[in-house]
Amino acid sequence: MSAQASGFKRLALFGLGLTTAVAGLFWFAGEDIARAVKQQLTSDMFVLKDGDAFDPGLPIGTRFPALSARLDAMPVTDVSRLVGDKGMIFIAVRSVDW
Repeated sequence: MSAQASGFKRLALFGLGLTTAVAGLFWFAGEDIARAVKQQLTSDMFVLKDGDAFDPGLPIGTRFPALSARLDAMPVTDVSRLVGDKGMIFIAVRSVDW
């Protein structure tokens, strides 16, 4: 057998051994590894308090200010006319001109 073939055989056996070791590690500790990876990826995903100065608008439950809009060519100045028996979700964009 040549030296080149012997070296390739050793490399193949080493690769097979390494693959087997990694597979065994995941077989026995896969859940713990997955939990640790998820913890690392999500450790700074959420903040406990919004500390910036951005004011998103009206607090929940306050009366919506007067508006001027059209719905099917009908003028709308009071959103209470649009609220149904199940309530309403209204999304307002402050400005589209940046």
